[in-house]
Amino acid sequence: MSCPPQSSAPLEAMAFPLKLEPDMQRKVDLFRARIAQEAEDLVSTFFPQKLSELDSQVQELRLQDLPRIHSVPTPEPLDTPVTVGDGPNRDLPPLQTQFSIKVPALPGSEGQLLRSNQHLVELIERVKPEIELLREKCNTVRMWVQLLIPKVEDGNNFGVSIQEDTVDQLWTVESTATSYLRGFSTYYNTRAKLVSKIVKYPQVEDYRRTVAEVDENEYLSVRQILLHLRNEYATLHDVILKNFEKIKTPRSTNTDNLY
Repeated sequence: MSCPPQSSAPLEAMAFPLKLEPDMQRKVDLFRARIAQEAEDLVSTFFPQKLSELDSQVQELRLQDLPRIHSVPTPEPLDTPVTVGDGPNRDLPPLQTQFSIKVPALPGSEGQLLRSNQHLVELIERVKPEIELLREKCNTVRMWVQLLIPKVEDGNNFGVSIQEDTVDQLWTVESTATSYLRGFSTYYNTRAKLVSKIVKYPQVEDYRRTVAEVDENEYLSVRQILLHLRNEYATLHDVILKNFEKIKTPRSTNTDNLY
């Protein structure tokens, strides 16, 4: 029993490349041209400009400024010693120190707003747009490089591998920047729990010291983020500029250039 002949229409359709309507193709071409122009301007002008700006911001955040960012009051010793009993041979009770400790009231402890460390809030709000800007610009450059990757062929793929490595590097920068943004919420959450402890146990000095340590660590972390942003702009500018020809033209018909 012979099988009925199958229609060759699907095979014939597959033999011809997919075509877009002329109007749609024009829009796609305009998009590619816009992305290419924007990406090349970013690499040649914007990246080195941001490198210089961020370097100046890093220099402003000095390590000597750490003591100035504390916003939670710490207990202070009184000038008068604790007296117990009468006479010159009076003794201090066990587990007490030479001076009594007065615990300053925490601002907002009577139902008012417990404010964040305003120095760090302003610093974080200044850094967050820089992080988002780096993500956005890396996304544009990554799209440009991806659109330049040619169709898959055998041989002469050295330039294509450079393009793929560049795309991976840009994607890594974007992912790292996203993790920076998540870290800010972690800081606020950790600090809020500690401040709540201070409200509940104002006599425990360690909670206050811990808040100060958390603030100092966040200050150093924000400074390190600015350093990383600066370094990413410098690295991306350098790598793309050095491999610009291969990124733009990954495959060459001149085989002498391969050796």
